[in-house]
Amino acid sequence: ILKESPRQRAANTRTHTPALLKGLIFTTSGIAMTPTMTTKGSRHYRYYTSMDAIRNRACEGRDSFVRLNAGMVESAVVHHIRSLLRTPEIAARAMDAARRDDPDIDEQDVVTALASFDGLWESLFPAEQARIARLLIERVTVSAEGLAVDLRTEGLGSVIREMVTPERRQAA
Repeated sequence: ILKESPRQRAANTRTHTPALLKGLIFTTSGIAMTPTMTTKGSRHYRYYTSMDAIRNRACEGRDSFVRLNAGMVESAVVHHIRSLLRTPEIAARAMDAARRDDPDIDEQDVVTALASFDGLWESLFPAEQARIARLLIERVTVSAEGLAVDLRTEGLGSVIREMVTPERRQAA
């Protein structure tokens, strides 16, 4: 273990730790939050920590969050995405985004893909969930009032296209 560089060991550890919102979550003041982990015995506790806290910057007088439970934040964001994907406005945007890449795409295929998103999400590995999160999420902003999730319309089109393509192959 000691022959390997400490930076390389840390990088290997980080690649095995799932962080759905890595690079996507920020405080209202624009400070990035980074995934961190602590261990107590055999249990691992994941958090998103403000870069101000990591760099020991004083946060007095500012609305900032030092540490948030990763599981709670990630499940809240996924729940919000699921509810957004059921809205007619997002369905229309998804249809427009999917048609930009594939003008022949059927509207019913898009609606079916959006409806099956919940089941698909649960069957994915954490790395694939993180990839789809990066396609769908522009930014997550944490405030005292809660979370604000900004969706990426372009990413929505590519996710829909990936979901519809396997169905077309099975039908052919």
